[in-house]
Amino acid sequence: MVFVDGQPLPLFAALFGYGLVQMAGRQASWPVARWVVVKRCFWMIVLGGLHAYFLFEADILGTYGVLGLILVSTMVWRDQSLLALAAGWMVVHLGYILLSSFGIIRVDGVLPEGIATWALHTVVWPAAVLVPMVLGMWAARHRMLTEPERHVRFLRNTALAGIGFMILGCLPLALKVAQVVDTVPRPLAVLHTISLLPGGLGYAALMGWISARVKKPNLLMVAVAATGERSLTCYVLQSVSWTVLFAYGGLGYEIGVAQASLIGILTWLTTVLLALGMHLAGIRGPLEVLLRFLTYGRRKKTRPAARPQPVPVLTGQSR
Repeated sequence: MVFVDGQPLPLFAALFGYGLVQMAGRQASWPVARWVVVKRCFWMIVLGGLHAYFLFEADILGTYGVLGLILVSTMVWRDQSLLALAAGWMVVHLGYILLSSFGIIRVDGVLPEGIATWALHTVVWPAAVLVPMVLGMWAARHRMLTEPERHVRFLRNTALAGIGFMILGCLPLALKVAQVVDTVPRPLAVLHTISLLPGGLGYAALMGWISARVKKPNLLMVAVAATGERSLTCYVLQSVSWTVLFAYGGLGYEIGVAQASLIGILTWLTTVLLALGMHLAGIRGPLEVLLRFLTYGRRKKTRPAARPQPVPVLTGQSR
């Protein structure tokens, strides 16, 4: 509840925004870059719909795809405009959290089931992750994670402040879930939701801070990196695992939170080992290969650069 619950959503949104700018920066011009981003986001929505229909209705691929289509034009905004967008939407989103938490806005019973649930999530969830995605786009312009040695102080301060705020904000509700306390005042419970954004950004900054200080990655780091390079494949494999274990394996609702968490950890470790084996064997993730083919076609249109140089319109100085 303190270190995991909810934090991956803003974390992955920030990394997705970062990755889009990297991908666009490899293209020869802004029109080409925009078209590449649009195609990738479109196919993410399609794959997310298939994932939701066959495996997991609370899919997140469609959310990021929709948000990418919405924000593609902002990739050529100036830094100040991007940060102003993030700040303005943060105020709107915090207002919604407070109003809904105190019962002024109610959404209970609105969501239908099945694929319709995914469709509504795909429209609603982008509002919750727009800020971290925009901040990820801003960070990519300054190569904060690809050249972390240039931003050590900023990454360190962001990691300490973000994760520290997350711990303080998530601890009250975690104590209630763990049955250490009977009740938690509503304002403290609301802090759990508010703390997700700084926590997710803090985790991203922590990884950058670590990578800036590590000269030679160990086997664990290589395995985690290999998983990240095959994140789409591993994400869907986890859904396959849930379907097999819970829908067809007879577990259903018969286990508690602790047992379910253990299954989640073991499933993740399995994907890490699988990704490491594929890395050592030189095998790319099949879904990554598919998405790349759908985006670029048969011809490779990117320049093979370890540290891509963004096209001028993506540097934050154009508008």
